[in-house]
Amino acid sequence: MSARRWLMLVVVAATALTLLVSVTSIVRVAYRSPSLHVAVETAAALISLLAAQLMYGRFRRSLARSDLLLTAALVLFAGANLLFSAIPAMANLGPGPFETWAPAVSRGLAAALFAAGAFAAVQPVRRPGPAARRMLALCALALGVVAGATAFAGDALPLAIDPGLSPEASSRPRVVGAPSLLALQLLVMTLFAAAAIGFAIRAERTSDPLTLWFAIAATLAAFARLNYFLFPSLYTEFFYAGDVLRLGFFVALLIGGAREIRIAQRELEQAAVFDERRRLAREIHDGMAQDLVFIVQQASALDGRDGDPEAVADIVTAARRALDESRGAIAALVRPTDEPLAQALARVAEETAGRWGASVESDMVDGFELSPPTREALLRIVGEAVANAARHGQARRIRVELAQRPQLHVRIVDDGVGFDATSLKELRGRHGIMGMRERAEQVGGRLHVESRPGEGTEIKVLLP
Repeated sequence: MSARRWLMLVVVAATALTLLVSVTSIVRVAYRSPSLHVAVETAAALISLLAAQLMYGRFRRSLARSDLLLTAALVLFAGANLLFSAIPAMANLGPGPFETWAPAVSRGLAAALFAAGAFAAVQPVRRPGPAARRMLALCALALGVVAGATAFAGDALPLAIDPGLSPEASSRPRVVGAPSLLALQLLVMTLFAAAAIGFAIRAERTSDPLTLWFAIAATLAAFARLNYFLFPSLYTEFFYAGDVLRLGFFVALLIGGAREIRIAQRELEQAAVFDERRRLAREIHDGMAQDLVFIVQQASALDGRDGDPEAVADIVTAARRALDESRGAIAALVRPTDEPLAQALARVAEETAGRWGASVESDMVDGFELSPPTREALLRIVGEAVANAARHGQARRIRVELAQRPQLHVRIVDDGVGFDATSLKELRGRHGIMGMRERAEQVGGRLHVESRPGEGTEIKVLLP
């Protein structure tokens, strides 16, 4: 499902909850539970810290300014939740001016950075290390300034709401509380709504799972602020609709972070596999491949001297085949593991044909992905078929097709000299066709060969 549809689904659900609970009062979810507020604030602080750490790791990989801004926003969320909400709640401090305005202003600053990160250009930071340290210092300074200013103002700041007021006690319209705080809630709601739009646009463009979850989280946060505008339960002992949606904001961050961890682990595994494959490729190239080159050169030199021409020809053929196999193995090892199938097939065909001076025309349909064993078998079959066409068939033009009519198949056609396909077992140098057939059958496919002398060859691999 697209990011836009996911976002519309979240908007519909949040709107329904807001209407049912805060406007119509059809559903009542008000619970008087100070301990639940403590649990939510503690969970929010821990999730914010985890999300900030994950975003910083992502920033170190991407060096993008947007990721740095999002890291700073999450740091501010974590600081506000931990220092100004969770700790005072655990200390049983009442909802005084400091406990009201310090977290409210800090979260407003965090929401502004969150929205800025949603729209910031994905461009690299020139000096990422100093920039990250500077941003972290600014976050700490902002938290310190907010704490100092609110503590200095003290009782001059208005209370958010009468602590004894309950959702049931407030008659419609439910808009209650200090006007300045209500205005701040609307401002933060606007920032989160803008962030949701920005993240949704980016998710549609990049198909980034984390960006999609940030869009969902921002949407839930925007509706949470709307509910706090209708009844600011954040500053009472009641757990109400706004708290449910705010908790959803952090749950969405947690889910997005968990997915980001899995993606990072998969990238590390792929990088480790790719490094090992490159190492093996270097060893093959520097060892066996060099020996095979020497064997081919010496056997070719013996071919013009006295001796058994047929035996020498067999040596040359076997050595050249082994050299081609080693080169194919090297190419397969250094090839990126996430390369699209159509691109990988075209690359193998062009590299193989290029060694024999033949040209390749590719007609590939994108969008097909196979299991790793099937994919590797298909790449080896295409490489062998192209090599046979250029080496034995003396083809100058080779066409490789990937299509699905009616089932997924690969077709290799050449303009070479051809051969009698009915007597493959009697032909010298045709062991590669038998190997291709075995590879196809091992992955549940079938291989068909059509050829006649002077009319070229067609090899088709039908996949399950």
